[in-house]
Amino acid sequence: MKNLLCLFTLLLLSTLVITPVAAVEINARGSLWNVTQFLEHKNFQEDDETNGFTVQQRFRSQIEILATEMLSGVAYFEINHRWGQYPDNNSGRYAGGDISTDGVGVLTKRLFLHIDVPYFPLSINAGLIGLTYPGAVAGSVILDDDVAGIVASYAHSEKFSAALSWLRPFDVDTTDDLPVSSHNKMDMFLLSLYFAPENMNFNTYFAYTALGENVKFGRPNFTYVIGPSLGLDNSFVNVERTENAKVFWAGLALTANLDTDFKLLFDGIYGRLDANKAASRSGWFTAAKLSYTLDNITPALTGWWGSGDGSNAYKEGSGRMPFVTASWLISTYGFDDTHANETGVRIADATGKIGAGIVLDDITYISWMTQQLRVLGMWGTNDASIVKNGHLDTPSSNIAKYLTDKDFALEVDYEATIKLYDQLSISPSIAYIHLDLDEDTWGISNIRDSWRVALITKYTY
Repeated sequence: MKNLLCLFTLLLLSTLVITPVAAVEINARGSLWNVTQFLEHKNFQEDDETNGFTVQQRFRSQIEILATEMLSGVAYFEINHRWGQYPDNNSGRYAGGDISTDGVGVLTKRLFLHIDVPYFPLSINAGLIGLTYPGAVAGSVILDDDVAGIVASYAHSEKFSAALSWLRPFDVDTTDDLPVSSHNKMDMFLLSLYFAPENMNFNTYFAYTALGENVKFGRPNFTYVIGPSLGLDNSFVNVERTENAKVFWAGLALTANLDTDFKLLFDGIYGRLDANKAASRSGWFTAAKLSYTLDNITPALTGWWGSGDGSNAYKEGSGRMPFVTASWLISTYGFDDTHANETGVRIADATGKIGAGIVLDDITYISWMTQQLRVLGMWGTNDASIVKNGHLDTPSSNIAKYLTDKDFALEVDYEATIKLYDQLSISPSIAYIHLDLDEDTWGISNIRDSWRVALITKYTY
């Protein structure tokens, strides 16, 4: 009997061993940043109560679980700390930076399913994804963010591909008991077509957004406040969307290799938001960059123009092109080309401004160090009477973000990347903005130049 029990046990164990188990492969990659920085006059005013010296760190990790080569799930997490500080209840962003370092602060950035359709060149990402609208010169001035949605990409060949996306940035119904209504939702749709003929490539794209009346931005009493942008609501006094809005964009992003050394980048966009007359906005944005590649340096000329508000914009609608998030990567301090928690977006977005500058990229006279220098001059394209006559909401909060045709800003950025190991680098960075606001227009006299000195450490795995 004992032998029979042993035989039965062996048979049972062998059955368990040979039972097919679906094998998965897990890949992880990410980065750990540490940013030590000193700021002066962050808000361009003498007494702006800026915490001048801070140390911050950010950890990001992306975990990809592959069932097969055609199917995977992706989770992307982020943890932030500001040394010595913590939010209320020691939970959320920056939690755990104070003594004992205890806090609940794991953020979900992305969480999506990736599918490659069998026997067809189509891939699908669905869930919380990262998406950037096409942009050649310095990324997208319309949208560059993490958002919930679905993106389907069709790759016909190396010379032609297409993408179609539906995004759901906001849904007020998910947080209250209001009935389902288009007034409480924001839906975005994008069709992008990519062509790559000889020595050039270009993206043409068309985008549409249905913007509910109750999804509003920019003021504390509104449903949502996103970033430092003026992007979809005008920020005019007593101007509010009182109906659902429709937003359209049509754009072209072009890259052309003129010969082996010259490269031309170009963006052209028209955008329009239709709502009640004063709350509407429509405008153009164009940008270009011409670079020449040498052995140890790549000098470039760059510039952009964004249409601005006329003197009657508070009644007739804004002349600035609508956008969703201000993520243009033209500089590290005025705009959004920042590292981890490094302070940026002092000027925020490119609409309502004209600018030109010189860029020195890929300076590599020392083998273990790469350097970059950017010098940008900016003027406003908005009529000064909008501010002077009190039509701009909270002018003190929009210093440098809203430039009139009597204002000027100069930004100088220098940054170096020193490679210590294959996976570890340090980057000293210096950024300076001189802001010349017309005192008669703004009624503000204590404007000061803003600057930042930072040391960024980056470890990647």
